[in-house]
Amino acid sequence: MAASSAQFDSIGEVTEGIKKSYTCSAGTDIYATIDGILIGNLNGISFSTTREKAPVYVMGSVDAVAFGRGKRGHAGSLIFTNFDRHALYDIMEGTYIGGEQSSRYHYWRKKTDLPAGGRNSELANVGFNGLDQLGSEKAPANYSDQLPPFTISLTSQNEHGNVSAMHILGVELINEGSGVSIDDIVTETQMTFVARGIIGWKPLSSQGSINTKDVLAQVNRLTAVRQVERFLEQPQV
Repeated sequence: MAASSAQFDSIGEVTEGIKKSYTCSAGTDIYATIDGILIGNLNGISFSTTREKAPVYVMGSVDAVAFGRGKRGHAGSLIFTNFDRHALYDIMEGTYIGGEQSSRYHYWRKKTDLPAGGRNSELANVGFNGLDQLGSEKAPANYSDQLPPFTISLTSQNEHGNVSAMHILGVELINEGSGVSIDDIVTETQMTFVARGIIGWKPLSSQGSINTKDVLAQVNRLTAVRQVERFLEQPQV
């Protein structure tokens, strides 16, 4: 029952009633992180889950007798506000806070690039002596779709101290688009993604004295691997 329609006999009961009532959060109350890295330029995020379900018919009945359950898919989009660099520049280059030039989000680039219909200058100059010359090395991603899978966590805390969080697991970026115009005051970058799974919003705490940084630390302490394990432990319907 909502706190406004309940009958209370003391201030303590009112307080407890407010704590037990439903609360909500706005976009300004939500922090977004990628594997624990705070993303300060994310403007919006949307996600959806779809599943194939088809009716099963038999002779003698015009109505479906059952519904077959097929594959499930998760997808969504991201909207970033651009400043003086690419929307995910710090992630791609490994220069985010605590990264210390980390190669966590680098991809494996072929040492010798063989363009379609052409010849590689390195192979032409030094000759081809074996497959070891066609090796690979880790390098910063040139495009966002080259980033390895990651987990997006959304953590919300409103003015009442109510905290909740959700996770999008195994995110793979697939499309990216942007543009500039003299009519645009802010430059934005849009990306679309697919994901392995989604852990929906869950309340974490309703203590008004909780610290936002502590909450973020608790949420981000869960690695992407552990989050996947927790997701797999849940009964799948």
